[in-house]
Parts: sequence; C-alpha cells; structure tokens
Amino acid sequence: MRTSKIFSILLLGATAAFANLAASTPVGRGAGDYLGDPYTLTVCASCAKALPAESTTVVLDGMKDRALDGTQIKCCSTECVEAFKANPAGALAKVHAEILKTPATAYPLKNCFMMRDEVLDESAKSVVYQNRVYKVCCKKCAVRFGNDSAKRAKEWESLVIDAQKASYPLKTCVISGKPIEGDGAWVVVQNRAYHLCCPGCASGVRADPAKFAAMLDAASKTK
Repeated sequence: MRTSKIFSILLLGATAAFANLAASTPVGRGAGDYLGDPYTLTVCASCAKALPAESTTVVLDGMKDRALDGTQIKCCSTECVEAFKANPAGALAKVHAEILKTPATAYPLKNCFMMRDEVLDESAKSVVYQNRVYKVCCKKCAVRFGNDSAKRAKEWESLVIDAQKASYPLKTCVISGKPIEGDGAWVVVQNRAYHLCCPGCASGVRADPAKFAAMLDAASKTK
C-alpha cells in the first residue's frame, strides 16, 4: 500500500514536470533560427495590439505555404499564434505594411539585384519577405521576386556579401572569437554581412543583431 502511494506521488510529480517542460518548449524552430530578418515590430503579428513584456516569439515551420517557413513573428499569446497560422496571408499583409512604414537601416545595394544595370531611385519598389525589405527597380521585378522568393533572397544575400566583404573589419568570428579559417561562413542580418567561423554561429548573430552590428561599427573605426 505504501509502495503504491509513493509510486503515485512520483508519477504525479513526473507528469507535472513534463507539463511544465512542454509549456516552455518553443513553437516551431528556435527563436534565433529564423531566415531573413528578425521581427522588430512592437505589435502582435496577429491581432496588431501592443506586445506585452512576455510575448511569444515563433519561427514558422511546417507551414502549408513553405515559403513562410523560417519567418520569425511575435504574438501576444499562443492563441494569436494559432490565429496567425490559420490566416497567414491576411496577417502578413498587415505586418508587411507596418514594416514598410518603419525607418530602415541603410539599404546595402545601389542597383536592382534582379536587373543589375538598373540603378535604384525614387521609383524603386519595395518587397517584404521574411521581415526583410528588398528593393527592385520595377513592378515586373517585384512579381518575379514573389514567384521564387527563397531563391531571390539567396541571390540578394550573395550580392550583399560581395559588396561588404572587402571592407569587413574583423578576422575573427564575432560569436566564438576564433580566427576565421578558409572561407568560413557568411550570414546577412538587417543589411549587414557577418563573417563567421562556421554556419553554426549564424543563430548567435540572429539572436542579437544589434549587439554584433555595434561590434562591427567599433571595429571599423579602429581599422
């Protein structure tokens, strides 16, 4: 009888511990495993209300529209996360409109990355994908971007890396501090390219891009 009672207590304790673990498990990918740029708006991606201090950060994964996978969003509750997933197109249209209103960091390219002879001017069009703003020279390029966003995003990142590589101020990885051997790995976050010792360090930069942008700025001043 006593053994049965002890077993029941242990089972209840294990069940409670498992429930707590399940409640704290991130939805989808880890918060720093997003693609593109982080979600920087101060409102919920679903209901558009101000985000509370304890908001829910989610990186979309396994979405019906696979082009959405890797997008980071922030919601005020798990209920809003589910509401977002039920109508991602409608929610993202509002999110993208707000992102385009937000002052951005200096755009890293002077020409349209799809029609590379075309200089970006006041008539340039802006497209948002995975929280990142891409500028193209015309509506036709905007449509082409939307037809294969993931591929176009990689092309854009390659051009940004090429543009910033020569002036990159560090020879060590901003995450590990190790010297960069060989080609290393590159990641682009918020229009800045970072040279890393390995692909595994990319999530570290994505977790706190402002911190590492400041590191690059400081290193550039002393270079």
